[in-house]
Amino acid sequence: MMSVRLAVGGLWRTRESGKPVGARAVVLVVVHEGEHPIVRVRASIGPGNPAMQMLEEADYREFANVLRERVMARAPDWTDRNETDPGIMLVELFAFLTESLLYRASAIPERGRASAARLATFALSLAAQSAPRECGALERPRYFFGQLLGVDEFRLEQDYFRERLRRHHRELHGFGVVRGLAVSVQDSGAGEQVVVDPGFALDPHGEEIEVRCPATAPLPARGHLLYVVLLHAERPTHPQPATDGRNAQFTRIQDGYAIYVATAAMGNGVALARLLRADGNWHVDEAFRPARVASLVS
Repeated sequence: MMSVRLAVGGLWRTRESGKPVGARAVVLVVVHEGEHPIVRVRASIGPGNPAMQMLEEADYREFANVLRERVMARAPDWTDRNETDPGIMLVELFAFLTESLLYRASAIPERGRASAARLATFALSLAAQSAPRECGALERPRYFFGQLLGVDEFRLEQDYFRERLRRHHRELHGFGVVRGLAVSVQDSGAGEQVVVDPGFALDPHGEEIEVRCPATAPLPARGHLLYVVLLHAERPTHPQPATDGRNAQFTRIQDGYAIYVATAAMGNGVALARLLRADGNWHVDEAFRPARVASLVS
């Protein structure tokens, strides 16, 4: 058998339009099953305590039904379910108190909310004005769901990986000829020209330069000394009409090269050969040795 002793002082609920909107109570409850008490509750709810959440009727009934099922599991012989029964009143009281405790646990005081807002603002300011960027430090995009992407983001991503590859070549291999790129001088019928064989090289910036077919460049009829320099070059291709009505825009960039014949070696290219003029003709200086990448130098 289950017995209930309930002492309630000043318990009431006010209603507006049939819905409970508040409560005040001082409650002492002891529930016994046989000789052993199973629940002891002492609640003091009054004007000096934090305000309770206003319950909707559906919430109130839901908590009451859950607690009623728990009571029936503890005391299956108890069948009196009318609203004036002390057990029913106890279940409803527990439901009301539980809803209030949940509200108090999740509510954030205004002072705490203001502190959280200040902390968030401070964190954002730190992210915006973080320590100065290291000189030459690489930077890549950080994507997130819902981000608005434009040309700058895609260009930044390409630049990041391209610069990493250049850095790899500079630091691990240096610059110079990797293979091929032998230089010779031929008479084209309209004058002398320099011929560069197919091959591969890395320039001082770390750019890869590939010559797939023999390349030529004309030689001047005057002079005494020339250098044949291989440079990395890019060429825009695949023009497409722009959607904003402006001139056509190129949609591709092709990696290429350029061969320059100059009186001095150029610092941003790879000097392949030195030419000397004798007896009215240009000749390759066999004493000149073009730079080769570090991994190929024994």
